[in-house]
Amino acid sequence: MRLTLLGTQGWIPTPARETTCMAVDDGPLLFVFDAGTGLSRLLRPPASELVSGAREIHLFLTHYHLDHTCGLAYLSAVFAGRTLMVHVPDAALNGVDPQSAVPRLLGKPFHPTPLREQPGVVLTTLHEGVNEVAGHQVRLRAQCHPDTSVAYRLDEHVVMATDTVADPATAEFARGARLLLHESWIDGAEDDDPSCAELVRTTYRAHSSARQAAGLAAQAGVGELVIMHLNPLRDDDYYARMQASAREIFAASSIYPDLHQIVLDG
Repeated sequence: MRLTLLGTQGWIPTPARETTCMAVDDGPLLFVFDAGTGLSRLLRPPASELVSGAREIHLFLTHYHLDHTCGLAYLSAVFAGRTLMVHVPDAALNGVDPQSAVPRLLGKPFHPTPLREQPGVVLTTLHEGVNEVAGHQVRLRAQCHPDTSVAYRLDEHVVMATDTVADPATAEFARGARLLLHESWIDGAEDDDPSCAELVRTTYRAHSSARQAAGLAAQAGVGELVIMHLNPLRDDDYYARMQASAREIFAASSIYPDLHQIVLDG
């Protein structure tokens, strides 16, 4: 079982990084988490091999903000001729009726072929707690973010917590997992800088810092922390400082480039 980082940027894609999308392949099974612009990487090698080698494909959405869902417009190209199960949180988790909200993301006049008319695309809902999907346990929990997002846990392998404030409940949800994917919008060094007070205040209403994510990873006892959903207004030097800050708290913290792969069960 491998994780491939298809998109590690938040909000706006950059030349080096696409917006949020992660893939886990387990033999003939492919799980894709979020449909940011990173979904487009599945059209070209090396990531296209994930689709060609899969017999069963599942897509999971954390929430409906456009930087996480704009890739829905690519479905007919990326998964042409394939059956795609699209899994979304039920209304009890985020207060949104998925049967009305999700088709609106890909409907006229914004897209020529509405979601319900795309062959092979099946929309299904998941509930809070444990769900069985293709022989795997997929757990969900609601997170604190404008327009509620959800965290996913796939068996004991990987937890994805994007678009969320730093929440102690995330540490409990991720406890003992091989890998925690956690968003970080800022380093966290800004907390002690009075000139950054407004940045810190606005960030922590919806997002987390690298230092906060590292603290949660340490509490959870995960094997590794991967920091993602990075601020596109920052550069690689800033990301390097984020990684160094996180490693002071949790040594097994990393920021990787798009298309990096991690073995989850080795």
